[in-house]
Amino acid sequence: MDNFDMLAIIIIILAGIITYSLRFGGLLVGNMLSKHKFVENLIKALPGTLLLSFIVPSIISEGIPGGISALVAGIIAKKTNNVLIALVIGMAIIIIFRNIL
Repeated sequence: MDNFDMLAIIIIILAGIITYSLRFGGLLVGNMLSKHKFVENLIKALPGTLLLSFIVPSIISEGIPGGISALVAGIIAKKTNNVLIALVIGMAIIIIFRNIL
């Protein structure tokens, strides 16, 4: 093995150690913080906030077709309680706008 291979192996091992240390540390801190009502409410609201932070920039970057797709997908998801159908129809609208219109 040359030095480059050994360096790559060391970096991969260190990345694994750091990743699992962060996960374990998160579990420890989460257990301590979950005892506080404010933090518990914050954690409950966090997934929706993160989801919006990922989705809204994509909708904005698509422009009007993205807005139409998001609106239709949201309405379908609410009416049918089926997110998969809403996702498929939303993606179909984007595909139609990109390729046909």
